[in-house]
Amino acid sequence: MGFINKLFFGNKKISTFKIARLHANEIEEKVYLRNGMHQADITSTNSMICLDPFCMAAWLTTGQAALISNQQAQIHFMKGSQLNAAIDVSLIEKIATPHGVLFLYKVGRVKNYQLSTLHRLVLFTYFLRSKANTYYSRKVISAMYSYPRSIIIVSYKDADYCNIFPMDIHGYIKEEGMYLLGLRTTNVTLDKILTAKKVVVCNTNDVDINTVYDLGKHSSRSPTTPDHLPFKTTESELFGFPVPDFVGSYKEIEIITNKKMGYHMLMVGKVLNKKQVKSNPSSLYHIGFLQFQNSTYKSIDGLF
Repeated sequence: MGFINKLFFGNKKISTFKIARLHANEIEEKVYLRNGMHQADITSTNSMICLDPFCMAAWLTTGQAALISNQQAQIHFMKGSQLNAAIDVSLIEKIATPHGVLFLYKVGRVKNYQLSTLHRLVLFTYFLRSKANTYYSRKVISAMYSYPRSIIIVSYKDADYCNIFPMDIHGYIKEEGMYLLGLRTTNVTLDKILTAKKVVVCNTNDVDINTVYDLGKHSSRSPTTPDHLPFKTTESELFGFPVPDFVGSYKEIEIITNKKMGYHMLMVGKVLNKKQVKSNPSSLYHIGFLQFQNSTYKSIDGLF
């Protein structure tokens, strides 16, 4: 394994994702929705919404949406003029919004273009092989994470329960003040959020990745209480939900609708309050291993 790694990847630490801390203006990649002769920039309005089956969402303005009429489309992941990955998608549903349309898509055929065909074959079949994930799923994950996906902290609290946990299946549509969250249906917190129709999402401005991942290991049935966490919290302005002291900003969200996509529940929310805690905050991002090799990003452990 060491020889193959050295030959193909220069003895780099191989994993599904690399993790970088970035400001939003440091992201090098763009994402486009293509339908026939028409193309729309969905860099800031695309998101993953389910991993089984694989589904994505894309929001377009009313004018852009009028040009996207077919059931089939492609999502292209670009860096400059370089095509890094392409995903064929089929329409599940269109949801009208005040200033546009939210498209929900199911992922079909996928193609990664980073490095060489042999590099990709070795990575997907040898280094990332897993009984839990198929060759196809490894390709899809690599393609979807050809655009950096920010890691957020989700906070929920009621009289008898509190949970603070990370996720990266989400999206913010600034033009609509809309937030999308794809939460596992097995997460006990899901039903509580849907009942209360309230949730707070925070960025990961000033926190180490181990603390973030440790939060993800807590059972949603009996999560660690805020007073036993390795950081302090304050209360959000509207809901009074705990906000970690490491965040640079947070949003308080009212859930207005939801749709079961498969293994994940898509929640669509309206942002009721945005709070900027620190100026120019950064966030932790997951970036696919292949895409990371073609970037100038630094991994948080200092390795390239």
